[in-house]
Amino acid sequence: MSTRPQGDGPRLFTVAEANALVPRLQLEFGTLARLRAEIEPLVGALGGAEVGLSVLEKGPGAAPGREAVAEKFQALVAEVNAAVERMNGLGCLVKDLEAGLVDFYHLREGEPVLLCWQFGEPAVTHWHDVEEGFDGRKPLEGVEVERPAFMN
Repeated sequence: MSTRPQGDGPRLFTVAEANALVPRLQLEFGTLARLRAEIEPLVGALGGAEVGLSVLEKGPGAAPGREAVAEKFQALVAEVNAAVERMNGLGCLVKDLEAGLVDFYHLREGEPVLLCWQFGEPAVTHWHDVEEGFDGRKPLEGVEVERPAFMN
């Protein structure tokens, strides 16, 4: 059963609840990988990241002569944003799109911590203090996941 701290704070997850979301997160990050692969050449076709940012801020007209590319770029970025919103809407925190990092608020011995998962991992098996990041990950005691025979 998920809980919320007093007030209207973030959702607190059990390890089982966080792990129940892993298949959905895997699908979303798979979609993000495809979208990023489609976006990269469009940024080049637009003339670089600066022009891409301008297109996002000002619209396709910010790339004269490349409006069709700019529209496709905007549509793909909107899909990326929608995927992130769907994941954050589950109550977790997407921390790094490129690395595929997601955190879940959790109570450990009565103290708030973050359960930590990375795209490609079969389950949530680590945690870190709220002030720490990925480098501060520690294994969850008593949680063992059998690794697949091969990694994709």
